[in-house]
Amino acid sequence: MTVMDREKLRRLFTRAGVIGVVFFFSAVTALFAQPGLEKMHVGYSAQAGAFAPIWITKEAGLFRKHGLDVHLVFIPGGPTAAAALMAGEVQVVAMAGPAIVTSNLAGSDLVMIGGIVNTFAFQFVTVKSITSPGQLKGKRIGVNRFGAAPDVAARYALGRMGIDPREVIILQLGEQSTRLAAMKTGQLEAAILLPPITTLAQKEGMNVLMDMSELGAEFQITGLAGSRSFTVQKRPSALKFMRAFVEGIHFYKTRRKESMAIIARYMRTDDMEAVGATYDYFATKIVPKKPYPSVKGVKALLDLAAKDRPEAAKVSPERFVNLTLLKELDDSGFIDRLYQ
Repeated sequence: MTVMDREKLRRLFTRAGVIGVVFFFSAVTALFAQPGLEKMHVGYSAQAGAFAPIWITKEAGLFRKHGLDVHLVFIPGGPTAAAALMAGEVQVVAMAGPAIVTSNLAGSDLVMIGGIVNTFAFQFVTVKSITSPGQLKGKRIGVNRFGAAPDVAARYALGRMGIDPREVIILQLGEQSTRLAAMKTGQLEAAILLPPITTLAQKEGMNVLMDMSELGAEFQITGLAGSRSFTVQKRPSALKFMRAFVEGIHFYKTRRKESMAIIARYMRTDDMEAVGATYDYFATKIVPKKPYPSVKGVKALLDLAAKDRPEAAKVSPERFVNLTLLKELDDSGFIDRLYQ
């Protein structure tokens, strides 16, 4: 499928929403079917560097190598992605951990089957005039959606800086590029961002007030999610997916030039300096070779959720993860052999 085809599909999906996407995917399958491969619909919930491993697995041909014809679809926002999973319109989504926890607490069977970002890989960026936490009080801070990972990160960062989230104004403004544009036009004083958008912000003279990845906190910010029924009833398919994904991470970590080209295409930028910063941040610092979801990271999400839902503090974090797919591959030596 060409880049133009993929962009058309993303725009169609965004307009269609969650309702009716099954019909849409059926049409896609008829148009782009690859004989002999098992068809699978996979989503990702943000056009951010944290999602590079899923893009690279697709574009490097590793899904095909492992017997899957994967249609990769952009589903903006964790809550929307969770709804698509629950509806069975996609089998796996690379998405924010908080949305999976929220969905599962509400009664779904969604679980994390892989961890991509197991810590706060966010940067708290401010306009040029704000250089210290104390200056944030009463100011406007941009996130994508309330309850999504950047919103969780913003509130956590504020707490670490000694600021009650009620002392600021948190606004939901969509994608990172929109948040950066709002900062440039004076509509925001701060935002939660990631490379390459952070790099672009710094070129405008903005400040990284806090690089949250340096806090060392385990938080299941981004990972692979699927339904428990999919991982049990379609286990061979789930194993094919996971085998391809861990090989995609190996490609990502060892093929910088090719990976940067894919990242630039998906993030629709020709600023290779910014793309390089994205690669260096995630490939070398954040994404693990063995992408197990973090049980401690899920527990941290539950503790946060307990502020609004006290019963969340009593729920075992193991309920929200399925480690068996990765463990089977790990125990077989498959992952270690990739790096020999």
